[in-house]
Amino acid sequence: MNKIFNSSFETGLRVLLLLSSIQPQAATIDRITAYDFITIYGRDFGVSKTNLHGDSNFNFSELASKRTNCNEGIKEFVLDGLISIKRTEEGFTYYLNQSGKKYVESLSSDYAAQYLEISQKVHQKFSSFSDEEIINLINKKAINELRRES
Repeated sequence: MNKIFNSSFETGLRVLLLLSSIQPQAATIDRITAYDFITIYGRDFGVSKTNLHGDSNFNFSELASKRTNCNEGIKEFVLDGLISIKRTEEGFTYYLNQSGKKYVESLSSDYAAQYLEISQKVHQKFSSFSDEEIINLINKKAINELRRES
């Protein structure tokens, strides 16, 4: 049996949804990772009423592996022809191409609809932040969470 949950495929699907919500803009791996994390734990960041993946004392521990998972998901969907790459002075950015847009339109689950809605709110709230500022915000929240639990 293939592992679907917490796989590069599942992460890649979220990245497709996320890129759909910020189009026509492209995003770096750091912004994609941060937006995905904030979207999943939207309540903790004031962009939704609930956390899509539930509440846990270990939410922020996911952050360490999230970049690797996002990178693998992006790679999978670049190879499938759904995500395209732009080379910039700062490095690489990723965007949803026409095939990716059609694929996203075919996703019809409640989770996909919720993820899209929250990721749009995330983009509205954080689009003016630099990648570094968003990552610093997440790290500060993680540290505050650890202090609160101690």
